[in-house]
Amino acid sequence: MKYSRYFAGLALAALGLAAIVPAASAVPVAGRETRTGDIYISGLTDYQSTVAEYSSLPRSRAVAANECGFLRLTGNSTSAPITAGDTLKLNGGSNVVFNTLPVEAVPKCTNGALAGNTSPSAALKDSDGNVYFTGLTPYSQNTITFNDVATTRSAKTNTCGHLRLSNSGNYVVTSGGILITDKDTGATIINIADVTTLPAVSGGPICRNGASFFATDWP
Repeated sequence: MKYSRYFAGLALAALGLAAIVPAASAVPVAGRETRTGDIYISGLTDYQSTVAEYSSLPRSRAVAANECGFLRLTGNSTSAPITAGDTLKLNGGSNVVFNTLPVEAVPKCTNGALAGNTSPSAALKDSDGNVYFTGLTPYSQNTITFNDVATTRSAKTNTCGHLRLSNSGNYVVTSGGILITDKDTGATIINIADVTTLPAVSGGPICRNGASFFATDWP
């Protein structure tokens, strides 16, 4: 075992990696891989269950316009609530800032014709915080992107206490913060205020036979 560990260390050293076994009381350290955008955290305990809370991630969903060519987004939706400061996009267009939307009477649809507010703005909100997009093709399918959805995911460390948060699927993050807590105790492990300030690294930590190997640019 020592022999194979020795040559494994030589091979990793040739790739610019240093063999380090962190102490159990090591302070968590985070870095972001430049190629993939994956976020790695070292210095945790082995097989530790964690919860990562993203402050803002984009989410898109298809919404159909009604027969009058407008659609409604519920402000207090549990899956994608809309709050002050949030931004939305309609069909990949410009950001629509919730705070700046005019508050207008709710447009209504009667037999295919607008009623009530018959000349609504292209985008508006009502007094209850619901958002409306108007002037669309009746019954058309439209893509609404919520740019600031708070999202939670679970992740577990490996035997070396390394945590990897892949930057893919529903978790592609370009800005905002991530709070990582212990799933069992709720204690804060590390609070990343802004992912854009994380140190850029050429690769995340590697775990081999219980030993940790770090790239030379690991913080």
